[in-house]
Amino acid sequence: MNTPSIRAVVCTALSSVLDNSWLSELPPMPIWPAITFELESDPEPGWVMGANYLTHDVSVVIMATNAETLDALEPLVRNALSSLPSFQYEEGSGDADYEPDPQVYGRFINVRLRTRG
Repeated sequence: MNTPSIRAVVCTALSSVLDNSWLSELPPMPIWPAITFELESDPEPGWVMGANYLTHDVSVVIMATNAETLDALEPLVRNALSSLPSFQYEEGSGDADYEPDPQVYGRFINVRLRTRG
């Protein structure tokens, strides 16, 4: 049985909150609200002797044209990520800029995941 990649796992979790979820960048002429995420993975050789673990830093940005939509989506995104079996902890969250359009609000959530490699 193939285990889904961590990228696919995160994409599925975020898409369960909002179908309009994208890896790394939005498509041209984006539709709001939208979610993007970036993933950085590194080996974690010293965590458990003899085990092959990877840590994954996931940076999620939620974007919408009003703060109320962000307020509604943020706890859903947080819940979707924290319910993943690989979830370790939230590293931080706050306001984010979407520079191409000053009328779009953003929030970021950074989490750490851990999987066996």
